Amino acid sequence: MLRMLTLIICLTALTACATVDSRTKENYQRNSFYSGTQQDYHCFYDSALCALDLPLSVVGDTLMTPFDGWYWYQTPEDREKGNDKATE
Repeated sequence: MLRMLTLIICLTALTACATVDSRTKENYQRNSFYSGTQQDYHCFYDSALCALDLPLSVVGDTLMTPFDGWYWYQTPEDREKGNDKATE
């Protein structure tokens, strides 16, 4: 029973890494919703860990959506720059 609990805790600690990684200072994608899920989607076929991480990244990104929305609302100049790049 203790081994199973230890295994579950270790596997849980290794999940939703893309959500955390996509929100670090170096990797933060401004005005991007579900960035951890997008990161897992792009490496889905390259690594089995991305497939395991994807469902928990969806949950983590869903929990972070209010923050992402607030940040998007607070940075309109970045949003306008992103729209200009999309139209070019």
